[in-house]
Amino acid sequence: MNRLIRSFTMLTLVALMFNVGTVHETKAAQPAKSASDRLIGNIMRLASESQQSISSRPFSVGDSLKKVEKSWGQPEDLSTVAANYWSHDVRFFYDESNAKKTITAIDDFSPKLQTIHLSELKDLIGEPDSAEEQEGMYYVTYTDNEIYKIVFVFESAWINPNPKLSMYTVEAADESCD
Repeated sequence: MNRLIRSFTMLTLVALMFNVGTVHETKAAQPAKSASDRLIGNIMRLASESQQSISSRPFSVGDSLKKVEKSWGQPEDLSTVAANYWSHDVRFFYDESNAKKTITAIDDFSPKLQTIHLSELKDLIGEPDSAEEQEGMYYVTYTDNEIYKIVFVFESAWINPNPKLSMYTVEAADESCD
């Protein structure tokens, strides 16, 4: 039941972020959305609908790294767990244990993300499922426990209580989070 309520809440939030309103509302009555609000809405929509990041489209968690290589070419940096496409502002983590090289998570570090501040994220989405300061970065996690988990990585909250977003990671939800 808790999962159903969380899923419904997240879908409702995503719908509200895209100005889905009643027929009686007018453009003048709707508050203008900031570029940061629209960007946060796009991040949440892509994660919840297709486990993609803004820079990884059309590729998502669960796709094959080979599919990415076929479309974008060889990665600019490659390790045994990650393929970096710096020119696309994205890093794909993959499972090397299968021939398909299944993408398990996506880091997005688009420069556009630096327009988002921690307070804007919390005001729009609500309190995170977890938040922690670690190694000079502030990690804020949201998940629906069924489809996706997003970890937003901000500059240190110790230095600045309203830090800018540096990057975020999209991955499949950890079913054991319940």
